[in-house]
Amino acid sequence: MMKKPKFSRSILPLTAALLALGIGAGNPALAQGDEQLEEVVVTGSRIVRRDFESNSPILTVGEELLEQTFTSSIESNLNKLPQFIPDKTPDQGGDIQPTATNTPGSATVSLRNLGANRSLVLLDGRRATPGNASMVVDINTIPAFAIDRVEIITGGASATYGADAVGGVTNFIMKKNFEGFQIGSQAGITERGDALEWNLSGILGTNFADGRGNIMLSMSTNRREEALRRDRSWFEDFYKDPNRGGTEFFPDFSAVDFDFGDPSQAAVDSIFGAAAAVSPADRFYVNADGTLFTGFFQSFSTGGVSRFDGDTTGIKWKETANGLLAQNFVNELLTLPLERQNLFARGNYEINDWLGVFAQGMFNDVSVHTVQQPSPSVNGWAAYIPNDGRTVPAEVQTLLNGRVDPTQDWRLTYYLDYADRTSSVDVTTYNLMAGFEGSIPSTDWTWEAYVSQGESETAALEEGFASLERFRAVISSPNWGAGFSAQGNPLFGGFGASTGTCTSGFNPFDLNQAISADCIEAISADIKTRSTMTQTVYEANAQGGLFDLPAGELRGAIGLSRRENEYRFLNDTLTTQGRSFLDQAIGLYPSGNSAGAIEINEVYGELLVPILADAFYIKKFDLELGGRHSDYNTTGGSWTYKILSDLTINDQFRLRGGFNRAERAPNVAELFLAPQQTFVFSAGGDPCSLNSRLAWSANPASNPTNAAAVQALCTTIMEASAPGTAATFYGNATFQTSGGTFAFPTLQGNPTVAPETADTWTVGLVMDSPIDYPLLETLRMTIDYYNISVENAIGPQSIDVAQQQCFSTEYNPTLSVTSPYCAGINRVANDGAIGNIITTYYNNGRFTTDGIDFQLDWGMDIGPGTFNINSLTNYLLKLKSSELPGNVGIDYAGSLGPSQNGLNPGSYEWKMLNTFSYNWDKYLVSLQWRHLPSIDSASIPAVPTATTLGAGSYDLISLNGGIELGESILGSNLSIRFGVENLFDQAPPVLEVNSAPPPGTLAGGGFSSSAGSYFYDLQGRRFYLGANFEF
Repeated sequence: MMKKPKFSRSILPLTAALLALGIGAGNPALAQGDEQLEEVVVTGSRIVRRDFESNSPILTVGEELLEQTFTSSIESNLNKLPQFIPDKTPDQGGDIQPTATNTPGSATVSLRNLGANRSLVLLDGRRATPGNASMVVDINTIPAFAIDRVEIITGGASATYGADAVGGVTNFIMKKNFEGFQIGSQAGITERGDALEWNLSGILGTNFADGRGNIMLSMSTNRREEALRRDRSWFEDFYKDPNRGGTEFFPDFSAVDFDFGDPSQAAVDSIFGAAAAVSPADRFYVNADGTLFTGFFQSFSTGGVSRFDGDTTGIKWKETANGLLAQNFVNELLTLPLERQNLFARGNYEINDWLGVFAQGMFNDVSVHTVQQPSPSVNGWAAYIPNDGRTVPAEVQTLLNGRVDPTQDWRLTYYLDYADRTSSVDVTTYNLMAGFEGSIPSTDWTWEAYVSQGESETAALEEGFASLERFRAVISSPNWGAGFSAQGNPLFGGFGASTGTCTSGFNPFDLNQAISADCIEAISADIKTRSTMTQTVYEANAQGGLFDLPAGELRGAIGLSRRENEYRFLNDTLTTQGRSFLDQAIGLYPSGNSAGAIEINEVYGELLVPILADAFYIKKFDLELGGRHSDYNTTGGSWTYKILSDLTINDQFRLRGGFNRAERAPNVAELFLAPQQTFVFSAGGDPCSLNSRLAWSANPASNPTNAAAVQALCTTIMEASAPGTAATFYGNATFQTSGGTFAFPTLQGNPTVAPETADTWTVGLVMDSPIDYPLLETLRMTIDYYNISVENAIGPQSIDVAQQQCFSTEYNPTLSVTSPYCAGINRVANDGAIGNIITTYYNNGRFTTDGIDFQLDWGMDIGPGTFNINSLTNYLLKLKSSELPGNVGIDYAGSLGPSQNGLNPGSYEWKMLNTFSYNWDKYLVSLQWRHLPSIDSASIPAVPTATTLGAGSYDLISLNGGIELGESILGSNLSIRFGVENLFDQAPPVLEVNSAPPPGTLAGGGFSSSAGSYFYDLQGRRFYLGANFEF
């Protein structure tokens, strides 16, 4: 029987995403002929073989993935595939603070919800240069026009490429031996006329020395302009909906608080009236005309908003269903502006029949811009103002005079609205590689040895921020700082010190004040950060046949490598943890200067063992064995290995599958991260509260056995901050909350964290149509089951976990303050509230996920052309996770969770991408249908009775087309592509809406998960047109 040619045999993985993106060239499923089988290396193994298919689940998409689409954002296109889940995307426009683990505007990919740091990114089977301490690769740095195809293996590939391939591998295969000259360009715009995106690319390649050498050069430039959320009707509706909170967290208006004695009730009633029931302890905001109002941010008067004179009918302010005032940040970005330049070059030359040289160079520069609301001088960033006779509105003065001691200072909340806070991030990446390759005479063994050097440098400039102490110095000066002048180092006459002046001052009650440039300069704090990741790889590989066995040739591969990664993050001194303790930036959290290095020496081997051939009704049965030993300078030795099988029954049916074991060593961040403070919401709330719902709290109703001991432990911790703190805390009813609370923990690396272990099982069936009938002969299907279990998962403690380990007898049996788990638990001095809790990375967690991938291709000739159907489906059976060894694992499948153990939220029970295409002669048209089913709230798996909702089912339709015009301008072959994405302008659903909010609260909700991930299209209908010229 004649073997099918390689092209025909691999039509499913080769065409899956081509069809999914509306690309086709005739009906490849019908191709037959006498082509010779070509030996290739497939992602997942380093052994060359006459079979393009992996023994693990694999999907291959072509370069059209990046062309037949509105955007050149590679990650956005990969996220259409069911195996991927959004991680860092262009929708996250409010991310303004670069840290060692966060690069605003970066783009990353995650497979199987396992996190970007468990999904390995390769270029031609070699590691790409990571971008930050989490050692994830910024996909923005990959030159899209030079990509030939992308191979995605999702069944574990750690034994072949390294233990961090737990979730799988995304391998970008670049063009090789390219001849000719191509120019491509594309432009796209949304129906609303924004988010304009265009790119221009070129690639030039030629052979030389009678075909023994080839050199190729590719260049591209890409620009994406911003879009604002306010310009979409679904965001406008959200902004106006009284059942939703506002999107601007901090208040726009100035306010007064009284920390040293409240005004009398009579003074308050003289302004608001007794019927308004406004408490003297409330926060009082000031209208543009100087009158006071309440019922805004952190107001708690039962009467709700009172006396606000602004417009609540637009998109800026609204009165919510619970009677309070909310505001929206109307400059919020929908799409990040981006500029990108790529340069890629490669060459190879055969010195003789057994020896060749190759080299490759890549340079990328990516710039992005993010925006957040102006700096808020509020709460811990507020200023105390002396009652020194300065000009204040009459009603403010009434309250000041109504205090027991009118001479006391008072606390000002102020909005520095002269500029939004912005972050401009520039990422420059280069990679140089050179090596030798060849073959061993008289054998089929081939080898290569190379060295690769790469560096990714991130420089960020954060503007619109202010120095807290300089701001306080100016605004607390007489007349709000008007005429302010100061010089540093006054004790020594200003020796070596700077000066500062402020002409206009900052009158917080004059919203129309023109603030002078020298005032802004006097308080401005432009934050500059820089980070560098370098990667050096030395690697040698060889593969070939060993000897013949009865069932065929035993083949093997061996290799060794050394990898060196060194990372350094340098923060601005003003926001550096451990240094700037006398000042800070308003609206930013401190982060230390992080540095760390990891060195790995590895050796690996693989065997392809033929067991049976044309025997016992079996055409072929092979085993694929592999092992890798990694010696880390940080955690010592680790083993990864695989045992895979390939059972080909006949030309129509093939079984594949096996087992992979991985030990993922901790990355630079998990080991060496310097203290990095964040602002988070603690869903569990305060365990020291007498009304807490936590089972390890001080509330006897929730913790009848140990509540008193927990309260005693809380008291000890509070008193350590300042004597009398515990009495203040437990004497204040406002601190005895039952729900969640905001907190500001500090995360730092853990040099003692150990590797996590991952076991992956897969079993699958590949079927070519067994029916020789025109209607069904091109049918092909694959179905793969996978199960991935991770023990001792490395992850950062959440604030809830950190508190549980201190206050629960399961982890602190004697509830002793000397427990290491209590060392990082701090309470605020004097009032006892949750303080700066120190968290770190532990091997606390575990998780398991399993599911089924289904893939179908079918095509037939209809009329003058060919009709194709392609369907890609993932069915998630389980995603069970636990943050602590003693906690019961919770299955999040079918919900918007989880966001723990480094996992990505969005555990859809199933996801599907279908494409229907028709191509004839030089024309192509295709319809793409992406479906997401209804999904539960992230809270439902843990609390089935929760009343929060997920989202209904969601369908996104896109239309694509193309024309091959043949010879045109200057003799070039011209092809045109065009399309409409989100054809029906489908709006995204609002997620996490509470269908039965408690009295006084809102239904809430938003367009992203609680962890900030976006699963639905936010831009609406958009169009693109592109062309390629090939010479």
